[in-house]
Amino acid sequence: MTSFAVLTRPQGQNESLAARLRSSGVATLVLPGLLIQPLLDDPGLLPLPDDYDLIIFVSGSAVRLYLDMYGRRGAPIRWPASCWVATVGQSSAQALYQAGYIPRAHIAHPDPSRGQDSQALWEHLRRIDQPWRRVLIVRGETGREWLGQQFEQTGASVRRYALYSRRAQRWSHEQCYDLRLRLDTQATPVCLLTSSESIDAVCLNIEHNGLQEFWARARYVVIHEHVAHRLQSVFAGAAGMNPDPVVKICSPNDDAIFQMIASTASL
Repeated sequence: MTSFAVLTRPQGQNESLAARLRSSGVATLVLPGLLIQPLLDDPGLLPLPDDYDLIIFVSGSAVRLYLDMYGRRGAPIRWPASCWVATVGQSSAQALYQAGYIPRAHIAHPDPSRGQDSQALWEHLRRIDQPWRRVLIVRGETGREWLGQQFEQTGASVRRYALYSRRAQRWSHEQCYDLRLRLDTQATPVCLLTSSESIDAVCLNIEHNGLQEFWARARYVVIHEHVAHRLQSVFAGAAGMNPDPVVKICSPNDDAIFQMIASTASL
């Protein structure tokens, strides 16, 4: 049976993966579930690395927005050697490496083989012989408190800095029409879901636009067990949901996601 991929990451995070999937023969729709909006537009208000031993970015959006603001301060770009940076996943760290002014040896993230979540990052940072006394966590308006709490229990001063908001994004008439056309051909959707918030946003779009047929046939690729658990709770309450859908878990980097979507589409 013919399959097609549905990529629901925020706008700007799907395009290279979509192009790669299409080149491999997998038809792909880009249907962002969440809209990322900066909460700050004054670079003068940005917390600076000089004041911290460690800056943790919880997502690729946190990295991109922070570096953009840091580069727009109007001052010479000079990253202090005393400040390390860390990300939960390897893919989020790429923009830090590409920036060119942060010492590569001071960019930390867990090895993908050890997991890519807060617990894995905490264990990784504990193995680095550095005194993390002043920690900045750059994130969205909401987020898990666990990682910051671990540092606070060691006596560190932790500041949580909200740099962006995440809002459910309404799919346009054209996007819904494209999805209906695919469903009308009896093709099987392979849907990428990367957060609990994106699951809720996709649910709203499916229900608001009368696309419940999507639930009956979709397979799912998620990037963490907690996303899979949230999806399972949705299965229990959504009308028309397949009671035993295919759900595959993979690492959050594009290579792993590409391979998992391609293999799931061929089932």
